[in-house]
Amino acid sequence: LKFEGGFHGMNDYALMSMAPAEPADFPDAVPDSGGIPASIRNDMLIAPFNDIETTTAIIDRYHDELAGVIVEPIQRLIPPKPGFLADLRQITKRHEIPLIFDEVVTAFRFALGGAQEYYGVVPDLCALSKAISAGFPLGAVAGRADLMANFDPAAAEPGRFMPQIGTLSGNPIAAVASLACLEILKRPGTYDRLFDTGRRLMQSLQRLLDEARIPARVIGEPPMFDVVFTRDEIVDYRSSLGADKQKLSRFTELILARGVFRGDTKMYVSIAHTQEDVDHTIQAFAEAVEQLRSFQENNGSGSR
Repeated sequence: LKFEGGFHGMNDYALMSMAPAEPADFPDAVPDSGGIPASIRNDMLIAPFNDIETTTAIIDRYHDELAGVIVEPIQRLIPPKPGFLADLRQITKRHEIPLIFDEVVTAFRFALGGAQEYYGVVPDLCALSKAISAGFPLGAVAGRADLMANFDPAAAEPGRFMPQIGTLSGNPIAAVASLACLEILKRPGTYDRLFDTGRRLMQSLQRLLDEARIPARVIGEPPMFDVVFTRDEIVDYRSSLGADKQKLSRFTELILARGVFRGDTKMYVSIAHTQEDVDHTIQAFAEAVEQLRSFQENNGSGSR
């Protein structure tokens, strides 16, 4: 089982209901790519993020068939509602279903212990990458000892051994870079500074949008956030579909022209960002928002 709108890589199983143009009734899956066998679709269940009632009903119904439940602790940019992850941990534990956190984005970005530490919920397995090695190609899998033993041919039960082989597995340069990165992250005050930087950027952008009377929500957490041009509260994939993507594209162009790069889906904060960088970014936000406000007034365009 995965959650609608969740991204877990470019494999057939993950490319189910990642960004469906026409979402199906839960728990039916919708392929995001051509060429995926129908058998894969029939093996995946889809649940709505932040809706523990619907999710619990699906798990209760299919618990005898479920091999695992995978989730991004913060789905793209949508934070979990209070208690959602804890309740998900409880229902999966009750049915002895492995709970998997995809922490490729959040690990070492939210805390040394990742989103698990930040939100206070520990899964059975987790995937780590990106911030762990400061951009070098490195990924890791961590989890319960009994599950991880399946990677060890000497410890795995017959028929349960899972080979882990890859071109970059054990790459020494990436490993050294990761160790150096972790030493920096362990320095006192590192995460306080990171969160202070992100919090100031988020609050400044939301204030500027509110003062300009542009309906928008700055969502995410201080280490990574974005703006969504909508009046609606964003709690899951479907609630984000009504956002004004054209206005977001225009905002991206405006801040890029001022030397601020926004990624395709979010803005990341780094401990390398200086106070001057933050001031420059807020100024770019202010000028971009003013142009959006002026365009909105001159064209009399309503916002969603």
